[in-house]
Amino acid sequence: MVAPSDASEHRIGPVSDPADPLCALVLEQLGDGASNLALDELLLRRVSVESAAVETFLRFYGWPKPTLSLGMSQQASRVVDFGYCRRHGIAVVRRATGGKAVLHHREVTYSFISNDRSLFPAWSIQDTYRIISAALQQGLALLGIETNLAGTADGQRRSHRFHRSHACFATTLHHEILFAGKKLVGSAQRRTLRGFLQHGSILLDFDSCLLQGALRGKTLPNLASNVATLRSCLGEAPEFSAVISCLRDGFRQGLNVRIEACPLDPDMQSEAEVLGRTRLVAPCHSSS
Repeated sequence: MVAPSDASEHRIGPVSDPADPLCALVLEQLGDGASNLALDELLLRRVSVESAAVETFLRFYGWPKPTLSLGMSQQASRVVDFGYCRRHGIAVVRRATGGKAVLHHREVTYSFISNDRSLFPAWSIQDTYRIISAALQQGLALLGIETNLAGTADGQRRSHRFHRSHACFATTLHHEILFAGKKLVGSAQRRTLRGFLQHGSILLDFDSCLLQGALRGKTLPNLASNVATLRSCLGEAPEFSAVISCLRDGFRQGLNVRIEACPLDPDMQSEAEVLGRTRLVAPCHSSS
């Protein structure tokens, strides 16, 4: 990720002025998937306390190893083939958000955490999805990818023929992002009384066999043909840094916010690493 030259002048904690909304771009990617998910959760806690300043955080990160994340309410013993995951070096973690299982592998993950009601005046789940999806769409357009939202006239909601699957990308909900009728971005949200977290996967590429092997239940032979990736949209997978740059600009333009780079306090990094270990359902042990 490209860090601005003045990043060292800031620390997380700026207060946004409703007349000039501020979005703090968190530069750090922590060393493993569980810690990155834990950091999302810690930032949600930060904006949710009664005395919290008005803050908005934007993050982008990748995954050094394949990691299966379970929705908050999914029962691991019913969802995960732990033997397959051990053999293929797939870690299993639990997210703070709901929804179905996601295999994080070749993707860019975004997360957006806020308690700023000047940015999200309606403060409803669907309106928040719609606003963030519009910003994501703007960023994808800068990459040269024109998308539609599920549930609109140009992006009709797909059939639920895969509704029994444990996989997130087997179903599409309203305001999720489609390319040519195929799901490109899978997102999930967690709300508190004062704030929310939304994060999601933007696929660079997709290994449907690895995902289906990691999950118990019915095999979905046509799953790959119903999922879009940045590679399938563009003919080749773009550079990770190029995707982040376009998405960042999409949020800046779509939300009309000023984005400043803010490094994490080392104490928060350490806390995320500790919390991440508690979110591991099973670590990966590669057979290679």
